[in-house]
Amino acid sequence: MAKYVYPNVEPIRPGYDIEFRLQFPQDLWDGEQIGTGRLVAQFRSAVPGPVLFEADTVALTIQREAPSTLAFFLSEEATKPFAASTIVVFDIARFDGGDSRIVLDQVIWPVLETVTRDVV
Repeated sequence: MAKYVYPNVEPIRPGYDIEFRLQFPQDLWDGEQIGTGRLVAQFRSAVPGPVLFEADTVALTIQREAPSTLAFFLSEEATKPFAASTIVVFDIARFDGGDSRIVLDQVIWPVLETVTRDVV
């Protein structure tokens, strides 16, 4: 199983909204049919571990963008459970009817606790 670590990206900050994007090589996008079907990504602090948030194309928390890009939209409520870890791990699964498969294995994204939080 491949692991993809993204160290030089904006980290997820628990309690804050975040948008981030993953751009795929066109041959991977086409070969794995990422442009079609339902996509789901379950965010966890460790594998195995409980699901902290589930992003889904049905819920529009994963959206397809051109060229060959997936955009993830996590709300402040979605990111709050990430506070207990310095990373989140997710993979991306594609569902089409009764068929399902992993299209990207174990993405590791940094989490950074912020100093100024929950200001009202």
